[in-house]
Amino acid sequence: MSLKSIESEIVQFVCAQQSAMEIRLADMVAIATGRDDQKGLNSMRALLSARLKSMGADVHELAAAPRPAWITQNDTGQIGSPTLVARRVQGRSGPTLLIAGHMDTVHDPSGEFQKLSRLDDKRATGPGAADMKGGLEVALTALEALEKHEPNVRWIFVINADEEAGSFRSAAHLADIAKECDAGFILEPALPNGGLVVERPGSGQFMIDVVGRAAHSGRDFANGISAVNALAQCILKVTSLSDVQRQRIVNIGPLQGGDATNIVADHACAWGNIRFANDSDGAQLSGAIAAIASGDAHNLPHISVEMSLNRPPKPCTEQVALLADIALAVGHDIGLHLSTGKTGGVSDANLIQAAGVPCLDGLGARGGNLHRTDEFIELESLSERATLLALLLLRVSADTGKNISRAK
Repeated sequence: MSLKSIESEIVQFVCAQQSAMEIRLADMVAIATGRDDQKGLNSMRALLSARLKSMGADVHELAAAPRPAWITQNDTGQIGSPTLVARRVQGRSGPTLLIAGHMDTVHDPSGEFQKLSRLDDKRATGPGAADMKGGLEVALTALEALEKHEPNVRWIFVINADEEAGSFRSAAHLADIAKECDAGFILEPALPNGGLVVERPGSGQFMIDVVGRAAHSGRDFANGISAVNALAQCILKVTSLSDVQRQRIVNIGPLQGGDATNIVADHACAWGNIRFANDSDGAQLSGAIAAIASGDAHNLPHISVEMSLNRPPKPCTEQVALLADIALAVGHDIGLHLSTGKTGGVSDANLIQAAGVPCLDGLGARGGNLHRTDEFIELESLSERATLLALLLLRVSADTGKNISRAK
């Protein structure tokens, strides 16, 4: 299929935006939005809101929901940052298309990794450059192209501020907005080969909390009950549940326990993450971890478990495959050799698809070293992916509803 006249105009418009996209990306990267940095998140939201309003979108904010108190050992107590929602649907026909991204990053807002810096002619490094401020710039430019050349596409753009922390504060909003939509397009970075993501595992968070009895390690060691020792045994049990071949993963992250080496520790806790290919495996893993709970205040050690399966698996359904086929055809028509694949990471595509909307993911920028202080973006992918997204939205918008529909 060759490009239609309007598609060629969109390609020319987006390609001419490459330099401006790099400048706008640098502005976004310079705003620190990691680790519940409310000042930075507020600044980023204002920047995004202004640009979306300039397209004529109806823009509003949705208050953050509470996050479970146990979910992180370093909860700042912040009420959370609102989710930004922009709608351009009034008076327009066709399916409603949901574009989803996040403004938060994993990077330390007070660290040295603070700005976009060129590595060479093709790459630049910066906090969130690829994950996913590059993706946000891709989507904004794609939507600007559509508004200029085909202002009839019905779209909703939702940008949350806690995706990197599990989207606990925005998950309900994503599910509610999904009810209005027919197909989802997620701005997570492309696969290493530039491919699109059609399948993701499920994910859950858990905490193991152990209460023991304190004692002097020299004078009264026998009377102590070490929470740290009990926690270590728990960790060995739960991590033995991992089976990489079956995509069943149990990973332990932060640990806390004990106050001094000469005191038997009376409290210890660990936080962990599980990954699973399907709901059945998720239920088995979470059940096995929950089963290590034992004891009570009178029978030490007292081991308790908190668990949240916060991201269901995202399978490649028939509707997802159809979206991917359209994207691959667009790629072919603009000279991109795209592929599709699955990844072990999770995203808001998991939540949106679980709400009944087929999602194509990995539509953001190409880059690498994600979640590291040498994260980089391939700069030419900005206009490349914006062109891909704009034409993809245009072609899906022309769908009669017989092929692309809610996956219910």
